[in-house]
Amino acid sequence: MAFAAVFPCQNIPYRCRFNLTALTNVRSPIYRRNLQIPRGKEVVPEPIFGTRNAGKYVISHRWRPQITPPAVAANSESSFEILSLSDVVKKFYRCINEGDRKGLEDLISSNCRLEDSTFPYIIQGKKEVMSLFIQLAESMGETVHFKLGTICEGDELTASVNWHLEWKNDQIPFSRGCSVFQCSNEDGRLVIMNAQIITESPIKPAKLAMTLLKTVTSLINEFPDAAKWFLKSPHIILKAVLNIYNLCLAPVVNPVLTFYITLWRIVARTLGYGISFLHIIARFFNKHSSSNDNDKDTSNLESEQGPSSLP
Repeated sequence: MAFAAVFPCQNIPYRCRFNLTALTNVRSPIYRRNLQIPRGKEVVPEPIFGTRNAGKYVISHRWRPQITPPAVAANSESSFEILSLSDVVKKFYRCINEGDRKGLEDLISSNCRLEDSTFPYIIQGKKEVMSLFIQLAESMGETVHFKLGTICEGDELTASVNWHLEWKNDQIPFSRGCSVFQCSNEDGRLVIMNAQIITESPIKPAKLAMTLLKTVTSLINEFPDAAKWFLKSPHIILKAVLNIYNLCLAPVVNPVLTFYITLWRIVARTLGYGISFLHIIARFFNKHSSSNDNDKDTSNLESEQGPSSLP
């Protein structure tokens, strides 16, 4: 038979400063002091269930930290908030579609660098890049817009997107492309520092491209020194070819091209006048035939109603 040990507790009457007699157990001084002073409304912390002790859950009265996400400052002039690289890409093409020059200026870095496959040289500087994008927005007008596809984010603040042009929700042929953007953090905001745009070529060489690649590869292998010099400075060679064309071929070729362009304009204008004239004649005959039909209908109605009107 087991006996439980009993420890007597000594109760001592105690008179506090409020002339109230209380019985307190002989415990720690802190306990007695808490009994003397009246307490206000206690704030019970929210318990956290998650500590294991001998296979059972116990309650821990530690305070749970309240973490609030930092507020993102929105642009006062635009309701579009930039939260990630994808938002930068979306706002960039939205500004081009809407012709928002101020929004483009906020997205372009002061030392922006643009490499476009349709240009034989690299565009450097915010002023030159902005001029190109403004011309692009003006050329598109109000009916042509960029339609974005998949946006992918990479390392070192890079993002890529594939796109195509649409006219009234219809895709324009040979207007697909891909853009790669590298951003930087300037004054706490993301701006575009480098941009590389690759546009679909309207010329589709198909298998001829394999033949051209084989020919170029054989020439490179045959003349490696010239190939290294060409690969390091292709723009110089292109500029030299353009200078040779302007000096030798332009005085002969440009007048011929101007003559043919003027001739085709005259032919197109003449065809337009002819089609308009035929359209006027067709409208005249349609109106005349419709008036004759109306006269016949009225005469038939009179002939039918004539005998019935007699007494």
